[in-house]
Amino acid sequence: MTELVPDKTKIAAKRGFLRTTAQSYGATLTTGISASVVLGVVTGEVQLIPTLVTMAVSLVAPVVAGAASYFSILGDGIPEDYTGETE
Repeated sequence: MTELVPDKTKIAAKRGFLRTTAQSYGATLTTGISASVVLGVVTGEVQLIPTLVTMAVSLVAPVVAGAASYFSILGDGIPEDYTGETE
């Protein structure tokens, strides 16, 4: 039986998802909501709803980026960086 997506491509797509998601979280969390914003929310100087929306987007966006990487690899094949041996 012929596979629609070869196992090596599936593994590379999973690697791409994990790698991209981790890199995105690394970048997002270091520039996310600062302590001064949290203090502003607590003291009522900053609006709560926009701050919560910003936090939610910061938590969801890296997963969306990882999914985009996953589907890109499934659609386009294995990038050269991911062609190493798998266990």
